[in-house]
Amino acid sequence: MMTTQEAGMRLRDRPGRGLLETEKWWVDRFEFLKEKGYLLRPRYRPGWKPSYKQLQDRFTFEDGHYLMNDRIIDALKISDSSMVAIKRVYNTTVEGRTTTSREEDICALFSTSEHASRPLNHCIPLLEVLHVPGIEDEDLLVMPWMREPEDPHFRTVGEGLQFIKEMLEGVQYMHQNNVAHRDCSVNNMVMDARRMYPDGHHPSEPSRTYDHKKRARHFSHFGFSQINEPSQERSPEYALRSGGAEPPEYKADIPCDPFASDVFLLGNMIRVQFLDGDPEFEHSAVHGFEYLRPFVNDMIQDDPEKRPHMDEVISRFSNIVQSLSQWKLRSRAVKKDEFFFMKPFRGLDHLFWTCSMIARGRPAIPSSTPAQKS
Repeated sequence: MMTTQEAGMRLRDRPGRGLLETEKWWVDRFEFLKEKGYLLRPRYRPGWKPSYKQLQDRFTFEDGHYLMNDRIIDALKISDSSMVAIKRVYNTTVEGRTTTSREEDICALFSTSEHASRPLNHCIPLLEVLHVPGIEDEDLLVMPWMREPEDPHFRTVGEGLQFIKEMLEGVQYMHQNNVAHRDCSVNNMVMDARRMYPDGHHPSEPSRTYDHKKRARHFSHFGFSQINEPSQERSPEYALRSGGAEPPEYKADIPCDPFASDVFLLGNMIRVQFLDGDPEFEHSAVHGFEYLRPFVNDMIQDDPEKRPHMDEVISRFSNIVQSLSQWKLRSRAVKKDEFFFMKPFRGLDHLFWTCSMIARGRPAIPSSTPAQKS
């Protein structure tokens, strides 16, 4: 839901019991959003007073949680109580003419009736665009509220593979429609968890219910985009740094096919999230995915022209998954830094859980609501 640049704008913990300056913008739009059918949390309603007495206790109260990104706020859709994300995006004004942002254009493109029903389209649907009175250089994009794809952690190898599959399919679909994503990092991959969390969850503390009163009940898992004209040859573009990853063409500062850069970034994401981890961010690799190494190595080749196209990526990945046994797919996805003494207990619990899934006829690879790509 956020670009890499926006992720760098995340708000940090700051002293004070009142609203942050960046939050007051949303409070001033409370009535406007309510008229449009969206209700903000108590913290962002006019006249709000903190329910917590001590500053250090604020996170144990629902209204003690402030925005993690000052340009995205959560809200409840009044008509059906579903949670949505409302995002501020900048428009561009040139010589008195205002044009919508590239992000808005691409969200709108993949939310049309032509694309919305396509099973390979995993882009976040755009529910509505709001135009705030008196503000010409911004629009508000309303989308379903998403959460990080690894929250909670993948329980089985099959769940992890389903995540990879949907991410690959989503970018493949964009490429088939002449759109390069250009920022394929895990920071920009999110999950539609409405079926996974049927009772909802709190936007700032996902393990709690929306009212923050108890733990959220859940089931198991199952920015910089660019449109290219179909009739024109794709022009080379300078690659972007995405989620800390730098394609070789970025380091060399040479333009190349942006679709090839997408392939590199997807392969690097799989490498970091499943194969190697990232010690700098204390992210552990996961056992059970080592067979993906040759596949990933081809995706992250230094020479962009030697990387496979997304159609080939999907074909090879499907063949890999089809070669795996049901027991392999149902095996526990164990993080490599898991505490040694916990493994036997978690392994036994997983065995009983797996037997119950088999008894219920649940597939080894889930087919729940697809993960989404921002």
